[in-house]
Amino acid sequence: MIFDKKIQNRLGRQSKFTKTKAFAAIGTIAVLLSILGIFTQPAKADQFDAQIAALKKQVQATQAAADAKAADAGTLKAKIASIQAEIDAAQHQLDLTNLEIKQTQARIDAANKELDHQKSILKENLRTIYKQGDASPVEVVASSKDLSDFVAQQEYLSAIKKKIDDNLKKIDSLKKELGDKKDQLDAQSNQQVTVVSGINAKKAQQQNLLAQTQGEESNYRKLADQDNAKIADLRRQQAAIIASFSSNVHYGGSGGYPWGGAPFPNSIPDPWGMYQRQCVSYTAWKVASTGRNMPYWGGRGNAYQWPSNARAAGIPVDGNPRPGDVAISMAGSYGHAMYVESVNGSKVHVSQYNANWDGQYSTSDVSIAGLQFIHF
Repeated sequence: MIFDKKIQNRLGRQSKFTKTKAFAAIGTIAVLLSILGIFTQPAKADQFDAQIAALKKQVQATQAAADAKAADAGTLKAKIASIQAEIDAAQHQLDLTNLEIKQTQARIDAANKELDHQKSILKENLRTIYKQGDASPVEVVASSKDLSDFVAQQEYLSAIKKKIDDNLKKIDSLKKELGDKKDQLDAQSNQQVTVVSGINAKKAQQQNLLAQTQGEESNYRKLADQDNAKIADLRRQQAAIIASFSSNVHYGGSGGYPWGGAPFPNSIPDPWGMYQRQCVSYTAWKVASTGRNMPYWGGRGNAYQWPSNARAAGIPVDGNPRPGDVAISMAGSYGHAMYVESVNGSKVHVSQYNANWDGQYSTSDVSIAGLQFIHF
């Protein structure tokens, strides 16, 4: 994936945990060096802009990469579920085969038992035949009532022997048939065991890949969290610089602003195309609420753009404040817009929103130096 290639430059080609730790350490050092470099010179809020912009770009890339890995993980989970269905089906067939093997073995055992029984019967009959075999023909005839009785005895013994022989042959035939069937079933069972083992191995491989993918997703999320933490820290420093030229700061209330209860941050536009609870939305509302014309500057409404927007619209802009003006500071990534409530010597008393990146209403006294004032 395109994002993976970009992030790999950050992670390197070593083990993932080592790469993440190494990059985090390098990134932290770089930011610290950058911050130290900033504070060796006069602090300016706009010195943070490039760092914030770069970190935002990194966050977008790592979050996109993490989302891609999450999608890959979803695909792998579906594949694992499909493989599990294969395993269940193969295991069911194996269970049926093993049940048939068990039933066949029971029939073999029964045949062996019947064979032993028939052998015992044959043994008894052989004893009788043997006893008669020891007597001379004259003695056998003499022991018989008559010749027909002698013949009947001989036929009876022969019939018994034949029947037992036939039974033995049938049992031997059944045993061979059952033995062959059991051999086939054993071979089939072994083959099915191999199939189940192979599918289980495939499942294990996919599970390992899933774990690896989820680990990569986690690493990307951690990188994004680290960069977001750096952004938040830079914004705190930036807000501190903006606050450094402010005094007599007070928080509380909404200043009458109608969208003071909107969620923050949000992407809800006001009537002039600015997002609610941002500094520009508040100042636009203040201008309009006093009956003056507030142009629609949506899409180009960042505070640092207002002076050029105003000049293009023929609205005067200079460094001389008057009550009712919009004061613009060019500091920070977006600049900052404030509404001039009163002018007090070298300072103006302003009302504002989001001075501390918190979406809150506040008032403060701000030095005139460095500000631009738009005379709506």
